[in-house]
Amino acid sequence: MIVLPAAVLLGWIPISLYFFFRYPIRIAILLVFIGGWALLPNANYIPTSDPFPYWFLGAGIATNYFLTKATITGFCGLLGLLLFDRRSIRNIKLTFWDIPMIIWCIVPLLSTIANPIPLTDGLRGEIYQVLAWGIPYLLGRIYFSDTNSLRLAAEAFVIAGLFYIPICLIEIKTGPKLYAHVYGYLPYQWIGAKRYIGYRPIGFLEGGNQLGIWMGTAALIAVWLWAKRIVTHILKIPIAWVALSLFLTTLLCQSGGSILLLLGLLPFVFMSHKAFPRILAVVLIIGILSFAGARLANVISIRALVNHNATAHFAASFLKKIGRGSFGWRLWQDELHVNIALHKPLLGYGEWDWWQRGNLRPWGLWLLAFGMYGVFGLLALEAFQLAPVVRVVWFSLARSDIEYLNLRHALAAAILMTAVDNLLNSSMILPLLLIIGGMSTWESAGKQVQVDIERPHSTWHEQSTKLDVRMSPVAGLSSAILTEYRAKIPRGFSQKKSTLPHAARYS
Repeated sequence: MIVLPAAVLLGWIPISLYFFFRYPIRIAILLVFIGGWALLPNANYIPTSDPFPYWFLGAGIATNYFLTKATITGFCGLLGLLLFDRRSIRNIKLTFWDIPMIIWCIVPLLSTIANPIPLTDGLRGEIYQVLAWGIPYLLGRIYFSDTNSLRLAAEAFVIAGLFYIPICLIEIKTGPKLYAHVYGYLPYQWIGAKRYIGYRPIGFLEGGNQLGIWMGTAALIAVWLWAKRIVTHILKIPIAWVALSLFLTTLLCQSGGSILLLLGLLPFVFMSHKAFPRILAVVLIIGILSFAGARLANVISIRALVNHNATAHFAASFLKKIGRGSFGWRLWQDELHVNIALHKPLLGYGEWDWWQRGNLRPWGLWLLAFGMYGVFGLLALEAFQLAPVVRVVWFSLARSDIEYLNLRHALAAAILMTAVDNLLNSSMILPLLLIIGGMSTWESAGKQVQVDIERPHSTWHEQSTKLDVRMSPVAGLSSAILTEYRAKIPRGFSQKKSTLPHAARYS
């Protein structure tokens, strides 16, 4: 039975309000964003019979679909903040590190003003950008800036990965059919699905590549939890088995990019000495920026390189022979559209489908953003992703950090995984903005704050034992995250307000 996607997306609003009413606010936020991204339909797609519907983009980009999982989770997060904890907004102090996100949120309007397109289009893009990107970043700034809250978010990603293991195993065997059975049409459902072992799964995400990054992120964090002996169990499963299961499932998903990134970023987890993670981070950051700069300058032609360089020709032939020719094809598509984007380099075209002036479309999020919003948009996009990584590897840690635990290094690796993936793919896991926002500021790490740890009408401990199983699988995910949360609250911690330092607090 197919459920109408629009009804499910709108139905997430009352479910989210229930989360904010019943659970501590950090738990509610994680359920709304991570749970929503894991379970909700991407958008109310209009089906097409075209075997390659290249015009469908990721939910992170403001296209002709306004009601998406990106905007609905952002709206629910904003609504929950305003209704249940609006006083926290007054405590926000903007810093230099917030400038990239501010620019990214206002650049749609600036681009509209710079182009002969209706102002309403710019306002629509502005609202989309704020809901999809700005709100999760803001909530991360408010609620996930200290080490304990970041650890809670990290474990939530691991739990979400665990819930996706059976989905992955089923779709590896049967093919990516679950989304179509529940919500109907899904673009790119079967494109690149056939792999060496069965199929590449998708679940309820936007594509197989995004699922690979989703599982790779969960595996990376789980390996850190195991390597640093932070926890012994997750959902009563030994952490070693959790890490191994997520790692093997990432391999079985057979998304080449996510596997290479996972293996390449593991040094952030295992290396306790500062120098090596710093060198690796600097190399990756310079690589990301150099890649974008070289592609914009068109200093290297992929086609010319393959035709005239024996090594490049051999590599292209080998990738095509093993069925992995999409890497070169994506680079070639970007190359075809660079000159179109460069016609308006400062603020772009202000249109999501600016690439229609050429053939097909570019594939990387970075070039799509450059064509839409010019160099201002591109620099903002890259800066707010890379700024937390720079802060982690170059500046002193927050006072609530215990350095040998190295939490922020592991999360920086997760951010880098997504930033590198954005060079070749247009979809981004937007719940990561909770972590990006939290890691963009550490001022509150040594301060005292007041946090509600009870909900109205009954104590939180009483409510947490009465989870409504009729909301499954949402109830299952919420119960799992809540169980991990409860294990970290000290005995006797039952007062409604707390003034404990951030280092001792999880609510």
